Amino acid sequence: MKKYTLSLIILFLVISCSLESKFSLPNDENINTELIGEWFNEKDNSEKLTIIKYGEKTYKLLLKDKEKTDEIISFSKTIKGFEIMNLKTEYKNKITNVFYGFKVEGNTLIFSEVNKKLRSKEFESQNELLEFFKDNINREDFFINKTKLTRI
Repeated sequence: MKKYTLSLIILFLVISCSLESKFSLPNDENINTELIGEWFNEKDNSEKLTIIKYGEKTYKLLLKDKEKTDEIISFSKTIKGFEIMNLKTEYKNKITNVFYGFKVEGNTLIFSEVNKKLRSKEFESQNELLEFFKDNINREDFFINKTKLTRI
């Protein structure tokens, strides 16, 4: 379904297979400074992801391609040793939280979608969302469509 050469913007926003919710995970952790910097997709180096500190607990993601730059506010949460990025996307004045797993290994940022097929209905609270993560994060099919970016 996905080609890793697709634009980062498309990957993050348009055809995402990642879990979404109107509820966010708790934003109670300081930023992970390993994420700060510029990252690019080796398969298409015209695309760049810049992650900057936006507060003590939030990031601003700048998704740049040849034609435009999109901004997304996000934060990270560690659950059972797994790092999750909570992206706050907005469309028609509606905020949607989109979730990705991530790991930084040296100069490589590896991110994966959280499999939305593991959930068939909307979450009714932040606590229910958090419990879903805690109960399922160790599943082999929890993270899908792994993508690697390289630090510039």
